Amino acid sequence: MQWVSWIADAIGILGGIFALFAWLQSRKVSSALEAEKQRKDKKVRIILSYSGDKLELPVELRRGEFTRAEILGRLGMIPMNEKGKRFELRYLNTPEFLRRINEISDGNQESVLTIPCSKEEFSQFSI
Repeated sequence: MQWVSWIADAIGILGGIFALFAWLQSRKVSSALEAEKQRKDKKVRIILSYSGDKLELPVELRRGEFTRAEILGRLGMIPMNEKGKRFELRYLNTPEFLRRINEISDGNQESVLTIPCSKEEFSQFSI
């Protein structure tokens, strides 16, 4: 019956080793999740720009909510000179705009999305 005691001891030691390994892995995953949460909480500013004039949207977006739809929604909330008309910005239909959204979404630091406008595009907003 001595061999049963050795098997039980071996199982206990292996169980302790696996428990330690699982604890270390859970701490690693927990710290990675915390880092991702902090990354997604960083602010992204959106600025409309025409030559020297700039209009910064009043509320920054968190990186976690930084999507094309959210940007267009925030831009749509800016009062227009012509009531009931929808805004139009050519830059929003370019591959560069989508590439920039992806760059900012994947980044780590606080960022700024600058949307270049023509004079007509910039003056359509009631600022």
